[in-house]
Amino acid sequence: MKAVHLISPSACSILLHAIQQGGIMKMQLKPLWLSLFIAANAFALHANAAEENVQFKDPPRWKIEDRTPQARFQTMKKENTNAYAQAMNDCRAMRGREAADCRKEARANFDRDMQRAREMTIGRK
Repeated sequence: MKAVHLISPSACSILLHAIQQGGIMKMQLKPLWLSLFIAANAFALHANAAEENVQFKDPPRWKIEDRTPQARFQTMKKENTNAYAQAMNDCRAMRGREAADCRKEARANFDRDMQRAREMTIGRK
């Protein structure tokens, strides 16, 4: 089911404030402000919640539990490697010192995550 917002949260807060200050009737709105208020809320009418596509379900392999420490480590390694690749991809958009710091931080995070993966799998034998 879609959620349809008939009024935006900002408009709700304005109306609530007006009610608390003595009611809507005492609120003097100039035509320009009134038209802006209406225009801002017109966009809220089109803000629907995204529908979930249930046509494609999770692959069966996602439901298989890692039973051995080696399998758990391999899964964590794969996740860490993908996170590192994503971080490096984000760093490519940067330039100069910022890019160097980004790459350094990405590598430090990867090394830290891999160390945690090793500790978790060694400790769970």
